[in-house]
Amino acid sequence: MPESRRHFVRRVDKALDDPNLQRALTSGLTGIRGRRDLAFKSFDFASGRAELKRRRRANLDRLPQLVEQFKERLEAAGGVVHFAKDAAEARYIIGQICWKAESAIDATGAPRGAARRMVVTKVKSMAGEEIELNPYLEALGMEVVETDLGERMVQLTHTHPSHLIAPAIHLTKEDAAAVFGTEATVEAIQQHARASLRQKFIEATVGISGANMAIAETGTIVLVTNEGNADLTTTLPPVHIALFGIDKVVATLDDAVAVLRMLPRSGTGQVMTSYVNWITGPSRSADIEQSLTIGVHGPREMHCVILDNGRQDMLADPIFRDALTCIRCGACSNACPPFMAVGGHQFGHIYNGPIGLVLTPFHHGVDKADLPNTLCTQCNACQEICPVDIPLPRQILEHRRQGRKTLPKKALLGVWKRPGLADRLLRAGAPFSGLVPGTPRLARVPYRDLSDGAQVERGGEPLTIFASCMVDRMLPAAAVALRQIADSAGYMVGFPKDQWCCGLVAANAGDFPAGAHLHDQLAQSLGDSKGLVVTPSASCFGAFTIDAPDWGAAAAEPLRSRFRDSTRFALELLTKRPELVNPDVMSLKVAYHDSCQTLRQLGLKSEPRRLLELAGYEVVDIPDIANCCGFGGTFSLEWPRVAGRLARWKLDAIAKTGCTVVASDNPGCLIHIATAARRRRMNLRVAHVLELVAEHLVTRDS
Repeated sequence: MPESRRHFVRRVDKALDDPNLQRALTSGLTGIRGRRDLAFKSFDFASGRAELKRRRRANLDRLPQLVEQFKERLEAAGGVVHFAKDAAEARYIIGQICWKAESAIDATGAPRGAARRMVVTKVKSMAGEEIELNPYLEALGMEVVETDLGERMVQLTHTHPSHLIAPAIHLTKEDAAAVFGTEATVEAIQQHARASLRQKFIEATVGISGANMAIAETGTIVLVTNEGNADLTTTLPPVHIALFGIDKVVATLDDAVAVLRMLPRSGTGQVMTSYVNWITGPSRSADIEQSLTIGVHGPREMHCVILDNGRQDMLADPIFRDALTCIRCGACSNACPPFMAVGGHQFGHIYNGPIGLVLTPFHHGVDKADLPNTLCTQCNACQEICPVDIPLPRQILEHRRQGRKTLPKKALLGVWKRPGLADRLLRAGAPFSGLVPGTPRLARVPYRDLSDGAQVERGGEPLTIFASCMVDRMLPAAAVALRQIADSAGYMVGFPKDQWCCGLVAANAGDFPAGAHLHDQLAQSLGDSKGLVVTPSASCFGAFTIDAPDWGAAAAEPLRSRFRDSTRFALELLTKRPELVNPDVMSLKVAYHDSCQTLRQLGLKSEPRRLLELAGYEVVDIPDIANCCGFGGTFSLEWPRVAGRLARWKLDAIAKTGCTVVASDNPGCLIHIATAARRRRMNLRVAHVLELVAEHLVTRDS
């Protein structure tokens, strides 16, 4: 049965309340991100990503032919290729190979030493986790030994990896010491693992690995590791099995090298990992009379089990096809704010992190991913850092459409689709909002009540304000400031009062039809507007101009072409007309918070800072570790404790700047940060960039 939401919430809360887990996650993930940034100082990330993306997509275009070519080349080198349509078939194939290998040894009468049952050693492989191989082989009476140190700890604690490349990132060295029964020092833990695993390498009948790449032109698999356990696992046992998905097949050696340039840097922050194994077929030699002999210093058999398990369906789906270009670096998890808050055991099923949310429905079913899917804030940090530029946020949303939705979320969306009902409820609730500590405040007077609505004829260029539902009802000061700036520049400003919501609230909750409906309503309400349409909400600007077609919204190109985000509008205005602000006003230090949509969707980083500087402010960057304040639209309502953890990190970072004012251009972020600051009783002014600019205008006519 699918996991209940109540049980899942308990798991998330337990993760948030575990101080050891929190320490392990924040230390581990911030460390990896820091090393990653250093590694890319010697290699241009943008150009490397563009090349790798091009190569990976080109490989997808002829993947069936490449898989067949790999089979031909490997078999020519003495290897054997097996195809598995699903997890059950892959398990069966591997089980049969293992039994035959054991039978072959028994037939020789070779001494088995102290081993009482067949030993299978394994290199870290997410494909092995995907098909749940270990319990299957153990049920057949085999002793399965994970040889990667992190995987070994995970195996001995009877859990799953919590990260694609760092399976035990959720464990501290004290946890590891408890697992191995040794001192809590890195040296003692490593020595114990070395001593306990050495004999297993020698006793193993079969060694099982994955493959980071499988090169079609040579029939070669490539393994990227740091511990050397892959060398022992793939060379000491008489039989080597490599299990990997069809997506790991690349055309050429050059394609593999392109992956190697990006994978270690993105995954572990290394220019190159300690070991890169290139394996083409079983061990062989022709040193004696040039007569080829198989199984000389290493395995006499090499089997490659190539797995589908939903990958062909992914390949055929235009929305999810790019997910097959993933190189399994885990960078998306490293950058993901909620992942750092709750860990991979909550943020995923078997594959975890953002890419795990995308892969799980294809490999294990939608029901295994729909609850973890709700932990995504749609902050876009995963796509920003992805070395092949996979559109993970969009793919996650597509799965979210099919997932379960809570009753509170359904109720909220039901109200939001009816502006008249929403208006009455918001007005009734405004006097009582914020009374509960930690909850956001509704404005007593929404912006629509402060605006006269119509554009006053006075000879200037027309300009229309789209306040957004959030600015209108929760941050009207931002719209007031926009009006003041536009008035001072001589614009003829209007505000159509039947405007409501861009649809982002519904779309981010997985209700695309509702999102499209709200978008179309907004387009209709702004249809008769004149001039530029400027909004103080960066996320709403992105939703209306970029995202809405994905929801099935009606075409509104003429209107979209008139839309402007307030940051670029105000920056262009002050650049052309610097006399609008008073240069003699005393400078104030302002900490600037980059909203996720402004930074990653709209690509605005220097622009808001430059705008504040033109208005006479000194801007201080926030030394952030979480990439996101935790608002995420309905995310902060659905997961208030997770959102609160992210906000706490944000406030900690703001405090380090020494500033008492923090600014942003996204109302959701500002409201969320302000709410968290009140809960913490922190003396902090939280203001929209437009408010600060308006306060330095030479004249400010209301």
